[in-house]
Amino acid sequence: MRISAALLRWYDRARRDLPWRRETSPYRTLVSELMAQQTTLAVVVPYFQRFMARFPSLQALADASDEEVMAHWSGLGYYARARNLRRAAVAAVAEHGGALPDTEEALRRLPGVGPYTAAAVASIAFGARTFALDGNGLRVLSRLFAVEEAIDRPATRARLRELGTAEVPAARPGDFNQSVMELGALVCTPRHPRCDECPVARACAAHTRGMTATLPRRSPKPARPVVRVACALVTDGARLLLVKRGGGLLRGTWTLPEREADPAQAPAAARALAADAGLRAQAVDRRGVVRQIFTHRDVRAEVFRIEVGRARRAPGADLRWVSPAALGELGLSNYARKTIAVGLGQKPDNPAFRP
Repeated sequence: MRISAALLRWYDRARRDLPWRRETSPYRTLVSELMAQQTTLAVVVPYFQRFMARFPSLQALADASDEEVMAHWSGLGYYARARNLRRAAVAAVAEHGGALPDTEEALRRLPGVGPYTAAAVASIAFGARTFALDGNGLRVLSRLFAVEEAIDRPATRARLRELGTAEVPAARPGDFNQSVMELGALVCTPRHPRCDECPVARACAAHTRGMTATLPRRSPKPARPVVRVACALVTDGARLLLVKRGGGLLRGTWTLPEREADPAQAPAAARALAADAGLRAQAVDRRGVVRQIFTHRDVRAEVFRIEVGRARRAPGADLRWVSPAALGELGLSNYARKTIAVGLGQKPDNPAFRP
């Protein structure tokens, strides 16, 4: 049974009203697809609207600084996406006259644009008959075809993409791709899929065999290592000292100074963070612990508020004194917001932390 006709009929009546579907363009598709990766759409919508208000075109995005782009991405997570988006805009302006190229192959050559994003933009924005395999697509197809191999294996992903591509209709390929994504988000969910509402249940091998609860399968993941750090909210009474991460996790975002330290060594480590910036700690107050689970690590940050006197030297390029009222102007991760909030004795959802 071909699934495209049934899926498209369902999509036409069930699809969610989203801002990038109301007003379409290749650029808006690119932004929405990058924002939606690893993030729920309920979170994405307000970020998308603010982002498009400030960067309404590829040219506007290419002309912006990394700092400004990161500030408008602040809190959305997976910050490499923001850097990649701006890199792609710069390349499109320089190499394609300020427009996105209209083929999957050319889109794939833009810096920071991966296979899924290139296929999604090519299909949705330009009508290319290709299949964009995201997390929802992996789950939907693994159930439709009862694929029992782990979906995190490259060979399995390649097989599922072939199966998906074979189902893409010549007409409305972009809507078909979105219908698969929508089905995975609304009906074919990770837990407790609503098979009674599924427009392609009769064609689903997992449903027929009673396997929906066990598919898709993934390879066992190793336990996340626990990383303990001392985190210092260094303040001169009016401003906070922030550091810009130069590499690794949360690269390009601003955060409180921190270093790895066991709980017993944390107070001394916090004092040393102030000393590293040429500051002398006058008072050290333990404020609490923030736990943040990242993809590959479980971070436990012990937060200290450190009162300091006058700086002995000016901050470097990767250090900045910031007033609490100006935090919304910087690219802050949710992790940074939590640690700052604990240090200030505030709630992380303080509007001043938002762009």
